Amino acid sequence: MACVTVCTVLAGLRVATAGGGLSVTINGATGAAIEGAVVIAEPLQGAAHPRPGQKLAIMDQHNLRFVPEVLIVQTGTAVDFPNSDQVRHQVYSFSAAKKFELALYAGRAHAPVVFDTAGLVTLGCNIHDNMLGYIWVTDSPWYGRSDAGGHLQLRDLTPGEYTVRIWHALLNESGPELVQRVAVSDNQISAANFRLQRALRAPTHNHGTDKQWADY
Repeated sequence: MACVTVCTVLAGLRVATAGGGLSVTINGATGAAIEGAVVIAEPLQGAAHPRPGQKLAIMDQHNLRFVPEVLIVQTGTAVDFPNSDQVRHQVYSFSAAKKFELALYAGRAHAPVVFDTAGLVTLGCNIHDNMLGYIWVTDSPWYGRSDAGGHLQLRDLTPGEYTVRIWHALLNESGPELVQRVAVSDNQISAANFRLQRALRAPTHNHGTDKQWADY
């Protein structure tokens, strides 16, 4: 019976597709799961990855919010910024990875913006100061966000050494605890477990309260 149990567990660790898998778990200082954290796995050897070509992503604006609040795209992706609100917005970023500004508009008035440099891009609206959004641009094709249980599983990773990074909009810390080095083997699932040292910051947004801008 013991042999059957061990064999079953080992079989469960195998990946059905080519390459390896990576299971990431993120918990807060109290042990609670951290939902919505950005996870990026970068090959240690710095191997180049193909750009996504004409891939298009969407960062909408609805109820005076960026939707989604955090978007992850691969370098070279074009992002459309439709405005689904009843008021006009003026989207901008001063971030080093992408500086741009979309003049005051409603609906779909601007062409998609191409994000061609890796890094974190912070978004704002010149009309509604409480609107805040983020776009993580990465050269790696292996990325995602943690679910309600603080988990994310990445698949089809090329065997080798990886740097696994995490980020959250409400992080209250920085340093080596946000980065791990993990070895990925063919047809196996490796694990990276993160435990934050400090509680997340309280949200500072006050969405939906600046209705005085309705004339815009």
